Amino acid sequence: MVAAWGGYILVLNMIGIHAAMLVLLGRFNSGVHLAYSLFFVIGTLGAIQVPVVGLQPLRSVEQLGPLMVFLGYQVLAFCDFRRRRSKMQAWEFAVYRLKVMALLGIVVVAGCVLLYPTGYFGPISSRIRGLFVKHTKTGNPLVDSVAEHQPASRSMYSSYLHLPLDFAVLGGLVSLWNRNNGFWFLCIYAFIAEHFSGKMSRLVLICAPIVSIACGIWCGFLLDQWLDPFLLLLGKTGYKPPVKAPTAEAPTSSKEDKASSASKSGKAAGNGKQNSKAKSSAKKREKPASSSTEQGEMTIDWTLEEYEEEERPGGAMQLWRIAYAHACEAVPPEQVEAYRDIRDLMDNNMSTIWFRAGLSLVLFFYVFGGSSLSRSVPGFINHCDMVARSLSNPQVVFSTRDRSGKNFIVDDYLKGYQWIDKNTPKDSRVMAWWDYGYQITGIARRTSIADGNTWNHEHIATLGRTLTSSEDVAHSAIRHLADYVLVWAGGGGDDLAKSPHLARIGNSVFPDHCGDDDPKCTKFSFHEDGSPTPMMERSLLYKLCQQGVTKGVKINPDLFEEVHTTKYGLMRVYKVMNVSQESKDWVSDPKNRICDAPGSWYCVGQYPPALEDLIAKRRNFAQLEDFNRKGSASKSAYTKLIEKELGHGKQEDL
Repeated sequence: MVAAWGGYILVLNMIGIHAAMLVLLGRFNSGVHLAYSLFFVIGTLGAIQVPVVGLQPLRSVEQLGPLMVFLGYQVLAFCDFRRRRSKMQAWEFAVYRLKVMALLGIVVVAGCVLLYPTGYFGPISSRIRGLFVKHTKTGNPLVDSVAEHQPASRSMYSSYLHLPLDFAVLGGLVSLWNRNNGFWFLCIYAFIAEHFSGKMSRLVLICAPIVSIACGIWCGFLLDQWLDPFLLLLGKTGYKPPVKAPTAEAPTSSKEDKASSASKSGKAAGNGKQNSKAKSSAKKREKPASSSTEQGEMTIDWTLEEYEEEERPGGAMQLWRIAYAHACEAVPPEQVEAYRDIRDLMDNNMSTIWFRAGLSLVLFFYVFGGSSLSRSVPGFINHCDMVARSLSNPQVVFSTRDRSGKNFIVDDYLKGYQWIDKNTPKDSRVMAWWDYGYQITGIARRTSIADGNTWNHEHIATLGRTLTSSEDVAHSAIRHLADYVLVWAGGGGDDLAKSPHLARIGNSVFPDHCGDDDPKCTKFSFHEDGSPTPMMERSLLYKLCQQGVTKGVKINPDLFEEVHTTKYGLMRVYKVMNVSQESKDWVSDPKNRICDAPGSWYCVGQYPPALEDLIAKRRNFAQLEDFNRKGSASKSAYTKLIEKELGHGKQEDL
């Protein structure tokens, strides 16, 4: 998962939060300790094998939370070991554990204080930070340019979650009756999915599993209720109220007995020997629903739940037991008896059972035959098919209509990539904006200068700066990097529509591009009448897209040669003239690659020596959240501007 999806950080923290919550709920035991420890150790050892991850699980601030939970679990397990060995009483164990946890806190704080000045801790990435700020801007122009990082809308939830979303809350309410460890994980998952999808639209996809689970729980609950009377008629054992022991005293309720037992166990927890004997005798005998004591009072055996190995003293579980005991004592015995009588009538009276069976049939046929749900389910199935087809359709081929309403297929992008594959040398390098990198590699089968997996902000900025520079300046750099330049044209979401973002990203690393006085690169944009600004009009990207389309726009044939334009003009390919063979040979030489280890598959390339002057102009990009950098001198003008606007609570569409 780590190698395939950067969202592993979300899963890691979600599991860590769940593990911490189990401790607060008194559900920590050796099984939970073993499960989380194995998950963290094996998962971390696997993650650090991925070169781009490295030691981030041990250094990145956004991944330190699960590490702290792991350390806390080891301390809690050690405390339990000492408790069993020393046979500590409840209060003694509580004090001992507080002391040990306080010592752990002191050690962790001391370690952080010592490591922080060294820059050991990595910053929170801009994508993660964007999930916690109210604003939609992060201070990173590259991240801010991606539409998927904008908040999700109501229509998006309705479109992608559809019918199951209507029943998710009902499924959650049903789950309240069985509050096991899995239930609490679903609660955490639901909160995180709902909260963060509201920050970043692409995270709507993580809402699908929890919505489906909750809807499934609700459907299963209804099915259980419909089938229950038929199962009772077939011989299923119904509800049996506790058998009351003969006594002159007034009957007591099951909940009161359980509360009494819980209260007694809490009081007896301090007595190690007596508690041990009670548990030993309880394990030897069968665990009936109820039993009688010598005094004739009815008691219920304290059946251990999945999260309990024993009645843990001196911890959160004991506090929960005491609170539960008080809650049970507040319930009047008459209400408990009335509840038992109703349950007995529903499960053991034949007339009632036959009535329930008839009612189940009526409800079943109404729901699936006469209610709105009978129409919603087919509509939901059709909607799922439609959305699946829409998402699975390739973006490089799409269907549209002409003015007469006739459908036709537009395959410009596919044909353009296929042309490159058939008509260019196999070792050709294609420069394009990073959005199309995977398509160049996968369909055109050529080397792309950048793609969606390029984690180097400075490299993307160099690409943006080059494409939005003037024709001759751009060529002086491109001839050392690429053999062909590819652009998307034809209007709509083409490269010209994206070009202000390219210039802004380039300026974040090359401050001489638009200048620190213009961090949003308003110099590179369109006027209100749709005409380009002088800087855009001079740019290589504008000329590549508009040659032959806009009057007077023509590319210099000594620098770039147009070799292919697709049928509808949506893709244009240009050959770079006077390519530096010396730089091409230098880049392709394995000796000039930097590998993270000898023989590793992860080897980072370098820029050819001819571009040293250009690379020397770059200023390493310091993101807004990079708190390891002292002062603001090294931050880009764009980052400073966003930091200022966020500090003043200003929300402006950048």
